[in-house]
Amino acid sequence: MVKDILLILSFFLLFTAIFYYSVPLEIDINVKILLTVSTFLFGIFSGFLIARQGTRYNAIRDALSKFDGTMSFIYRTSGHFGEEVQKKIGEILKRHYTPILESKIWYYPFTRKTTTLTDIHSLFEKTVGGKNLPSLQNTALSQILRALLESQTLRKNMISLYEERVPRSQWFLLIFLAIIIFVSLLTLPSYFNLSVSIFKGAFGAVLIFVFIFLQKLDMLEFFERRIGENSARDVLEIIEGRK
Repeated sequence: MVKDILLILSFFLLFTAIFYYSVPLEIDINVKILLTVSTFLFGIFSGFLIARQGTRYNAIRDALSKFDGTMSFIYRTSGHFGEEVQKKIGEILKRHYTPILESKIWYYPFTRKTTTLTDIHSLFEKTVGGKNLPSLQNTALSQILRALLESQTLRKNMISLYEERVPRSQWFLLIFLAIIIFVSLLTLPSYFNLSVSIFKGAFGAVLIFVFIFLQKLDMLEFFERRIGENSARDVLEIIEGRK
């Protein structure tokens, strides 16, 4: 976040200096109309993309919370089959969540081939086999199998949502509108006028902020630490007995 603020501040100072020392461009069109229309289109289009990516981000956040909650449930419920089985489930989950904490990328196991769910299923298949289970264990096993099915669905949804990125054509259109706005600003007089240059520099910095904000939503990096790392750490703390 600090790096982003410094980047936006740098662009603000750069744009202010450019507008302050630049002689206004002369274009044989109505610049005010061009600036108004391009700004309006940029606002509408960027707002639509941010809203769409924000909805996608929230959907992934909710699915991830449910997935991690389901993994915690499976670990706790596996205790009905003995400490040895629960310990093995814990080892499987550690292999799943440790890379998330090491890479600090919450979607690490969802963009790479993993065997977490199949390993859990195989473990219970070996543990139970053809045994006649007591009523409590039978109920626990049914709940675990339903949880695995739900987890598989959640994983597929997250992979699908992860791939719903902003297309290059839409990025190109947004950049094209931003260039029109910037060129239009260059035509407005601000040569050696500090107050106007600051205003125009702030306007240009806001454009940069929109691109940074949208890019973070698109790459799923907005509040990444809060959603990914803390959630993974919570599951591991349950396994380690700290929660």
